Amino acid sequence: MIDQADALRSLVRDKSHLDLPRRTRAYAVAITSGKGGVGKTSLAVNLALTLASTKGRVRLVDADYGLSNAEVLLGVNPDHTLEDVVCGRIDAADAWVDCPGGLRLISSGSGLDSMTNIDGVASAELMASALDSAENGDIIVIDTAPGIDDSVISILSMADEVLVVTTPEPTSITDCYATIKVLTQAKPDCRISLVTNNCSSPSQAGSVARGLDAICIRFLGRSFQRYEYVPTDPSVGRAILTRRPFALHAAHTPAASWLKRLAIKIVERERQWQASRRAESLLEA
Repeated sequence: MIDQADALRSLVRDKSHLDLPRRTRAYAVAITSGKGGVGKTSLAVNLALTLASTKGRVRLVDADYGLSNAEVLLGVNPDHTLEDVVCGRIDAADAWVDCPGGLRLISSGSGLDSMTNIDGVASAELMASALDSAENGDIIVIDTAPGIDDSVISILSMADEVLVVTTPEPTSITDCYATIKVLTQAKPDCRISLVTNNCSSPSQAGSVARGLDAICIRFLGRSFQRYEYVPTDPSVGRAILTRRPFALHAAHTPAASWLKRLAIKIVERERQWQASRRAESLLEA
């Protein structure tokens, strides 16, 4: 069996570090959660589609290694996955598939045993290969696996901003705090946004954010930069069942309206980031 770490290192053996950006000025937004079942992948898919309609030139990396679901929600069947990249069958640039709404997806596949035991170093190197295959000016949304193992944290540490998804449930909030704790230890300057999904009201989301903010400040000495929320919306469940993303087919629902506001904010942060990169390039010239 191919050794994933050796194979992945061969993809990026000329790199001395894994910081973004490298060959391209692409803005990476990672979406993660402390536990599964909080709507993380649905959020990632529909946010990516909303960004594509707002800005264009958006890509989605499904980095839930071996258990990818983004392709299911998008209703596509990719010919290639990141496993093909690992095994050297194709380059990362050839693994992207066109999706509805102008989005491009790269999947890690589902049920692939060879993708389920990737360690932190290999995960980062594989992600570097995927991100480097994007183009200047792209926004890249990365859907990670839930949890805080090395393969997840290595990806989050490469992103320009991270959205940590929770729900108002106590177990979800507890796991969300654990994710923020581990991430800030790995990357103290990480830009984190809290996203509370499936909220009955803005006040409920605010209560979750204030409580978690107080805990983070008390025990970590810092907290997330921003918080957002997604209202409870039956169109989300219907979209999952029918494989018709609500960002495309139910664009005037509460969840879709919220995503539009979030997409506008992310595009503005990406523009500021690009301007900062251009300024740095002029100073280095």
